[in-house]
Amino acid sequence: MNVPLYLLTVAYLVFAAARAQHVSLERQLLEEKIRSGRRTCRLYCRVGIGFHLQIHPDGRVNGSHEPNLLSVLELFALSQGVIGIKGVYSNRFLAMNKRGRLHATERFSDDCKFRERFQENSYNTYTSVIHRNHRTGREWFVALNKRGKAKMGSSPRVKSQHVSTHFLPRVGLHDNRERGFTITDRSKERRKAPTPAQPKPLNKGNVHAGTALSQRQVKYWPKYRFG
Repeated sequence: MNVPLYLLTVAYLVFAAARAQHVSLERQLLEEKIRSGRRTCRLYCRVGIGFHLQIHPDGRVNGSHEPNLLSVLELFALSQGVIGIKGVYSNRFLAMNKRGRLHATERFSDDCKFRERFQENSYNTYTSVIHRNHRTGREWFVALNKRGKAKMGSSPRVKSQHVSTHFLPRVGLHDNRERGFTITDRSKERRKAPTPAQPKPLNKGNVHAGTALSQRQVKYWPKYRFG
């Protein structure tokens, strides 16, 4: 029996087992981080008419004006200021490649790590942790244009001052499109005078003859302004 070959095989098996255990441990730690520091919300971008960031099962990333299931996201903390973004119903992670293009992927990687910063106007910005302009050091932002399409983070026009990079986490996930409230308006409504065939009202407590108190419901719609 070739002893060196046997020792090499044993060493390779031990190394493979240790590597598999290490990968399993890393995955377990990642899952624990996702479970511990996660929050479910929608990310509303105030550019144009306003869009909710949504992640599609086929890997596309864009915005939708009306909230839907694809815009329900799960933000989980990885370290201080660094988060991951996952589509709850698409089951994919938001990622940015080395060219600055946004896409969705099934496997979590370094491309899926984003730095979350709170701005003075109460909106948040999200930048890639590993991808940036290596010549100038400018960070690449998650952004949507005024038509709801994902913008290239590497574009020099995508800056932290622009509204295309400003996102507001919305915790309320129910699509309550009718947010108005109804009140009862008690007003006097004049009616037609009674015909001669009808007897005159005997109640003398009324202030004006030929008038009656009526109740009508008025719908009020509060106006919201974001940003």
